[in-house]
Amino acid sequence: MRQEIDRTKYKKRNLFDWFVQYGESEYGFDVDRDVTEIVNLSKERKQSFFEYFFFAVRKGVNSVKERRRRLVSDKAYLYDVIHPTRTVRGEEGVYQNSGFERKDDFSSFQKECRKTIEEAKHRPINGDLNRFPICNEPNVVYATCIPMLNFKGMTHPTPTGNQEALSVPRICWGKYYLGLDKRYHVTLNITVSHLFVDGYPLAACFGNIQKFLDNKESFLQ
Repeated sequence: MRQEIDRTKYKKRNLFDWFVQYGESEYGFDVDRDVTEIVNLSKERKQSFFEYFFFAVRKGVNSVKERRRRLVSDKAYLYDVIHPTRTVRGEEGVYQNSGFERKDDFSSFQKECRKTIEEAKHRPINGDLNRFPICNEPNVVYATCIPMLNFKGMTHPTPTGNQEALSVPRICWGKYYLGLDKRYHVTLNITVSHLFVDGYPLAACFGNIQKFLDNKESFLQ
């Protein structure tokens, strides 16, 4: 479900009207997140760290309404639900986008995540990057990770001047590492459009993600 935003009454219309003039309205933060709890939990269960981290990120994105706003056909909308998508490296080393409908409990999320990853890995190569229809919907996030590299900063390739595409958040994280504090950390990048997301709600999103990362109960459903 989505609700159209009346831009004549939109409280932050001054920001929207200012940044819509920019060819590149996106910006992002690279923020350190403590992932000790989910690293230990994933090791105890002998399961993928990626699934735990992606679930917390997905919950954090949905928790902030500014992250659920999109520009579609020059109209602004607030969506009830944002779905997760991610890049998958196939058997022949070629990447494609995959995704599935939002799942609020971890066990269902984990099941769909594994299912779509395996499906993407084994699909024969063709010229289509988005072979999961949900990837073409506006109410998604584009996520990827670099599990081989612990980076401190990154930038996303973005479609210059395409404000609709830029209104979809882009997310990337790297390899977790053991810090000097003897706790595990990850650098998380979130890139958003300044049409809808200013610094305060973006910071709130990072904060909510950390709360989910620290709460083991979120992953025991």
